[in-house]
Amino acid sequence: MTVLEALAGRIDRRNARLWAPDLVRGWLSREAPVEGRPVHVYVCVCDHFEPRWRRPSLDEERRRVDAWVQGFPALARRHRDSFGRAHVRTLFFPVEEYRPEHLDALQGLVSQGLADVEVHLHHDHDTRENLVRTLRDFADLLHERHGLLRVDPATGRPTWAFIHGNWALDNALPDGRYCGVDDELSALLEAGCYADLTMPCVPSGAQGRMVNRVYYARSAPGRSRGHDHGRPVHVGSAARPGELLLIPGPVALHWRSRAGGVVPRIEASMLEPENPVPFGQRVASWLEHGVSIPGAPNHRFVKLHAHGCNGDAPEWFLRGGGPFDTLLSTLEEACGDTRRWLLHYVTARELYDTVKSLEDGSLSNT
Repeated sequence: MTVLEALAGRIDRRNARLWAPDLVRGWLSREAPVEGRPVHVYVCVCDHFEPRWRRPSLDEERRRVDAWVQGFPALARRHRDSFGRAHVRTLFFPVEEYRPEHLDALQGLVSQGLADVEVHLHHDHDTRENLVRTLRDFADLLHERHGLLRVDPATGRPTWAFIHGNWALDNALPDGRYCGVDDELSALLEAGCYADLTMPCVPSGAQGRMVNRVYYARSAPGRSRGHDHGRPVHVGSAARPGELLLIPGPVALHWRSRAGGVVPRIEASMLEPENPVPFGQRVASWLEHGVSIPGAPNHRFVKLHAHGCNGDAPEWFLRGGGPFDTLLSTLEEACGDTRRWLLHYVTARELYDTVKSLEDGSLSNT
């Protein structure tokens, strides 16, 4: 890092130099939906599901997991998309927090069709060889011990979506912390990953330079931040060897909600109690800036992320009449006119399948 880059980093606390240029490019090149046809909105909540956040007692871990197992079904079934499907959530479970009893408990939500489980990992100063081994072993454990994940018919091994802990995908942080593997994207592919859903992570310095695009990226030994650049998915494209699919959530600016009355707040797809932007403004931003792929502008992807086990988060997400309950109602009301919007509640895997179906043309734009 040069002196000028370090100085710019101190001035720009939100790291806009990384993501703002592509945000502007996206505004200028965005493809308008076909008039007279509804826009399909795919909402996918990806939970960094961490029962051992801040190293609580085992009893507290159990309380957190039980809160979700007992409380989520009622919340999910109060909310339906345009096709009558209940709200669903994808739980990205951390490798390093594995306890068999927690996964056994979550299996109940999976069996009800209300949740799915994918892979999350926090690591530091790792090696490529250890990373591949760790992820493969965990995927095998989830599949063989708990009946989770899917099997890739081409390899016969479990395949999974991934979210990187501390956002540090492909050794992205300036100081090299919370990863250590420059060639991480190819390591994820080797280990069985079908898509990465880490981004966006604004204002973190790990944020990639491409925003509001579904794209293929590749990494290389000795070079970090492979997700800074890539090849956008479009109708008629296809994956090439060595490329990993990245599906981000929307990034936008809230011009009607400004910090200090001056600086527009950032929409970075995170669900958290601290966000001061009114729910109506957030939902409007998701609908307007949902990620689409060229050639299919009537399909928009709203990948949101959360930390459902952290602090008071279970209360915020699960209480009837509480904030998240209200947020989902706001979303459903905004999509109430099915001539304009068709709301889909989807898992991470279903989001991936939709992208691939639009890409290969088996799902039409309208």
